Amino acid sequence: MTRRDIISSIAMVAFLALTSQAAMAHSTHDHSTVSYKWVMSKNLQAKIDRRLSSANNSSFIGLNHFEQKKLERYDIKVGNKFNTEDKGVNFLMERTSAGIKIIYANEISKVAYTDQVPIKKIRMFSKVSINQQSHTSHDHSVLPYEWTFGMGTQDKIIKAIVRSQKEVLIGLNAFEQSLLNEYEIRYGNTLQTTIKGHRFLMEKTTSGIKLVGHVDVQSVAMSANNYENM
Repeated sequence: MTRRDIISSIAMVAFLALTSQAAMAHSTHDHSTVSYKWVMSKNLQAKIDRRLSSANNSSFIGLNHFEQKKLERYDIKVGNKFNTEDKGVNFLMERTSAGIKIIYANEISKVAYTDQVPIKKIRMFSKVSINQQSHTSHDHSVLPYEWTFGMGTQDKIIKAIVRSQKEVLIGLNAFEQSLLNEYEIRYGNTLQTTIKGHRFLMEKTTSGIKLVGHVDVQSVAMSANNYENM
């Protein structure tokens, strides 16, 4: 489906979304729009593509418990609107109690964001030294991405850094591990993350993540690319 096709198909569902939105105006939910862009996983992109290609003109897209929890973890509450992208088209979505609702779609160049989560592409202009012990069965690629952890996981990382004098290992629960898997972050992969203004390189391990380096701000240029998330 081309970008033109996507926007055309939205024209029909937009009316349905607007009328249902008016009917729900009395809701006690916060209907504000979050300032950052949500980067969809490939699984969610495929689900939206199937809906837009089908004969079903509903603006609603159901989400399972894991997908709902992902949005909740990044402070996108029921009722909140957020921007996301698919094939160069920007979608304004609203989170509902059962999934998400398409409000409208437009050209990506017309939308500005303060940031994007949970992953964004970065350009690394110089190499950063990494203390890694290679595991032959894992892919030890250094990925050109920055990952944003939820606030709960960030707190966990900070506590691990404070109490550890040598190697910093942080255990992740099943949901936190599944979230990285959803965005194709594999065991052994290293990518950047920012915690309280400090940039670190983290390696994904079988039990969580490991701090493998601190990034010099001057050695890495952060450049979120609205046309290429993954």
